[in-house]
Amino acid sequence: MIRFATNSFSWHPTYNKGIGDLTAEDICRQAFECGAEGIEIEPARVSKAALDEIGIVLSGASTGGPLFDEWTVADADQVVSVAAEARAYGGEYVFFTAAPKGGWGADVPVTPDNLKLAGERFNTLAQRVRAEGVTIGLHNHAATPQGLAAELALLREHTDLALVGLYFDVAWAFTGGGDPLAILGEFGPRCMGFHFRNATADKVPTEGLEGGALDIPALVEEIKATGYSGWVALELWHRDDVPTTKSMVECQTEALRYLKCLFA
Repeated sequence: MIRFATNSFSWHPTYNKGIGDLTAEDICRQAFECGAEGIEIEPARVSKAALDEIGIVLSGASTGGPLFDEWTVADADQVVSVAAEARAYGGEYVFFTAAPKGGWGADVPVTPDNLKLAGERFNTLAQRVRAEGVTIGLHNHAATPQGLAAELALLREHTDLALVGLYFDVAWAFTGGGDPLAILGEFGPRCMGFHFRNATADKVPTEGLEGGALDIPALVEEIKATGYSGWVALELWHRDDVPTTKSMVECQTEALRYLKCLFA
């Protein structure tokens, strides 16, 4: 059964204009009022009792680290800790964002040896996360073709299909120069979650899901064709260069309604 979530990032005031100073409970309450069944938020920010009172569940949580660079035991332990916290709240997954080689903002080439080592690290990490009863997927977040190619090669060639899935972010795939439909054609059966956002042809996020360069209905049909049954999450981004005519709450409500209709 498809269930619909949203990500608390959309309410982060540093990255989204027009967002007030909200508590985690405020964010979760607004997400619920928008029509979300689940929310992706750090478990430490909100209590399970508050989520239960609001009527929303923790679908999953975000984590990450320098997988291509100086990866440490502490980095791995932190990911496992987030997974354990998510599971304690009833969360089903964590999505892992690997910092690009050289750090955020860099576009350093990733060598075959880098990929091999990163794959070994990820497989070991995934074993530990799976032992917590949580699914883990690589969340593609590269903003360049070179970075996206490295993420896909890591999955394709160096990670265990039984341990590591793809948490597919359709907008970041497009921003990184990829064809989201083609990527779904290859990795669709391996996807264990999705982030939905749209963008203009010049890669600027759109206010909502409709009217951008991405063919959202076609992407949904491709996902449905795989037989996927799990969480689908919305991650709108009202950054400063996004023309907005409606509030985040209004846009979330419309976008979630739109997704639900497409997946029906």
